[in-house]
Amino acid sequence: MSTKSILFKGTIESSGIVNFDGKDAKWMLKKAKSDFRNQLSHDNVKVAKHAYTSGGVDGDGHPIFNAVLKISKDCLRNGIFKPIQPFHNPGIVHAKQQLIKLLASFAGLLRGYMFADDGIKRKSPVYISDAVQVSKNISTIDIGTQDSPRETKVDANAEAGLTMHFKESIGGLVTYEFEGSIDISELQFISLSQIYDRLAIGPNYLPAYREALEATLGSKVGAKAFYIKTTATNGLPEEGILLTPEQIKVLIGAFFTLLLGMEITRGANGRAWLASLEIVSRQGGLDFDKKAIPVKTAEDVLKAIGEPHTFYAEYNEAEALKLYEGIEVGKKNLAGNKSAIKAAKKEAKEKATQNTVAK
Repeated sequence: MSTKSILFKGTIESSGIVNFDGKDAKWMLKKAKSDFRNQLSHDNVKVAKHAYTSGGVDGDGHPIFNAVLKISKDCLRNGIFKPIQPFHNPGIVHAKQQLIKLLASFAGLLRGYMFADDGIKRKSPVYISDAVQVSKNISTIDIGTQDSPRETKVDANAEAGLTMHFKESIGGLVTYEFEGSIDISELQFISLSQIYDRLAIGPNYLPAYREALEATLGSKVGAKAFYIKTTATNGLPEEGILLTPEQIKVLIGAFFTLLLGMEITRGANGRAWLASLEIVSRQGGLDFDKKAIPVKTAEDVLKAIGEPHTFYAEYNEAEALKLYEGIEVGKKNLAGNKSAIKAAKKEAKEKATQNTVAK
């Protein structure tokens, strides 16, 4: 059977903390860490991101919260794609050549994107969860100090000050677990239609996009055509590009190469890296219970998954265009009916007002 999705789960190890939270997070942490409450009362405090679970209730009926460290899914995505997408630059929408290269790159195809002004978007085919601490390390709040310079321009006789700050830290090797999946149906189709609000690229830029896409995948890309998802019960034909099984494997290999080499650094605060990874090739039925396969390279993944499943079938272009014409006629008729109803309501309201004035 062909592979419909790839499930994966792994462990991450870190030395120190790599993912910190905003200042408001300390109020939730105070509920879980009674020994932190004095330090968390200060404004100048920096805490890590945490995952919370219920620990029941205390003797007074108040809820008890358990808190462990976590690395958020956004932080993981940034770490995975950092080698090929080290920076975020919103201004790229105004540099069309660079934008097209981004949309057709491994980062664009795997991570997804949305540029609302241009109406182009792609849902990421990769799901990944937060990485949650499973080791027994316990974090602490450390106190730091920093000298403040003398303000000579204000007062030449002023003494240099000493400021204190608080920061959460943890010792030893911290272990986290996470999981995720790759949806083959999302990965293999590039939409060139607005029918499902997932237009990947505008028609004016399609030739340049195809060229960039072929450079990324290393092979020729098929012509655009109308396709319909074979599993859909109420589907409409959608214009787009269907990638070949070999091209899908290229994308899968690229993702797992990035994931297996993931490293997250947070300056002097900490470093995290992927320690182990295993996958399950989901082919249908109850194969979630299949034994996971440990992998160390992208080649191990490609050997384990076999052939990707094809979710789309080509749809006759003439029939598709005829169907779309009927939809447009229906929209115009509906708009006309709404306008007529609105005008009739307005006329009735005006007549009622006139009758009231006449009385």
